[in-house]
Amino acid sequence: METRVRRIFDELENPLDAVVLLNGTEPQVDKTFFYATGMHGGIFEGCAAVLRPDGTLSVLSSQLEADIARSQDVPVEVFTGKEEKAKALERLLKGVRTLGINGNELTYAGYRQVVEANPDAEVHDVSQAIVKARQVKDAAEVEMIREACRIAVEAFEELLPSLEVGRTESEVAAELNYLMQTKGASGPAFSPIVASGPNAALPHHATADRRLREGDLLLIDFGARYRGYASDVTRTMVFGKPDEKQRRMYDVVLEAQQAAMDVMKPGADGKAIYELARDVIDGTEFKGRFIHGLGHTIGLAVHDGAGMGSLPGTTLEEGMAMTVEPGIYLVDYGGVRIEDDVLVTADGIEVLTPATREFLEL
Repeated sequence: METRVRRIFDELENPLDAVVLLNGTEPQVDKTFFYATGMHGGIFEGCAAVLRPDGTLSVLSSQLEADIARSQDVPVEVFTGKEEKAKALERLLKGVRTLGINGNELTYAGYRQVVEANPDAEVHDVSQAIVKARQVKDAAEVEMIREACRIAVEAFEELLPSLEVGRTESEVAAELNYLMQTKGASGPAFSPIVASGPNAALPHHATADRRLREGDLLLIDFGARYRGYASDVTRTMVFGKPDEKQRRMYDVVLEAQQAAMDVMKPGADGKAIYELARDVIDGTEFKGRFIHGLGHTIGLAVHDGAGMGSLPGTTLEEGMAMTVEPGIYLVDYGGVRIEDDVLVTADGIEVLTPATREFLEL
C-alpha cells in the first residue's frame, strides 16, 4: 500500500510529518482507512492508521480485528480498552509536529482523541488531498470495481424474468440483493431504488410496497459491493408496450448518455460534459427535467469524491471510475434514468456495466 500512502502525501499543499485516519463507530468509519491499508474485511471501529511521507504506515487495531490487520504485513499495535488505545495512539504520534486529519470523516470525539494524543502537533485538514488521491484507481482497485460491476449486471439479468405485474417494489429489491450475494457480493453497495409508475419521477425514491402495474415505467438503481468496492447501475423498463411519451423519454436520455460518453477522455472537463448531456435534453420538450448531476466517481464509496455536474472542479484523468447517468423526471407521471459505470482510459472510456441499454418491455 506504499504507493497509495505516497499518493496522499503527493496531493498535499504543504509537507506534513504524518496523517492519521481514526475511525468512529459504524457508520463513522473512514473508507480511506481501507484504501491506505488495503484491508478488505473487518469493520475496524475505533481503529486508526498513521501514514508517513515515506509510504509506510502503522495500524492501531482493536483485539477484535487484530488478525485481519496482521494479514497486510504492516506494523500493528493492538489495544483492549480505551486507556490502552490512548497510550498506543500517543506512541504512534510521538514527535509528530505537523499532522493531517481527514476532516470529511473524522468525528469530533475522534478529533479530541488525536489532539489529546499529541497536544503539541499542528493539525491540518487534508480531506481534499485524500479525495484527490482516491479519484484515480490503481490496477487492484479497477479489478474490484470491475468485479462489482459484473456481479450487479449478472444479478439484474437473472432478475428480469421474475419482474411481473403485482409484485411489490420491496420484493424486487430483496430478490436483487439476494441474487447479487449469490454471485459473490458481500452485499449491496446501497439500498436499491425500485421505483414504479409515478414513483420513478423521484430520483431517490424510497423503495416501498407499491405493486407493479401494467403500463408502468420501472426504474431500478442498484449496485454490488465486492471487497469494499462499489458498482452503481440504473435501468428503466416498461410493463407492456411503451406509449409515445415513454418511448420518447427513453430515446432522449439514451442520446444524452451516449453524447457524454463520446467525449469522455483524459483532460475533459466534467462540467462541460454535464452541460453537453443537459443540452441534449433541454433541446427537447423535456427541458428542465434533468435535475441532477451527470455522474460521480465510484470506488470504496458509491459517491467517491468527484463528479460531473453544474459546479466546476473535475477534470477527467486516466484511471477514474465514474457513473454516467442522465435522466428525465415528470412529476406524477414517471421518470427514466440510464446509468452505467465507465473507466477513463488513455484515449476514451471502457464501459464496465455491459447490461443492455435497449428499452426493455416486460
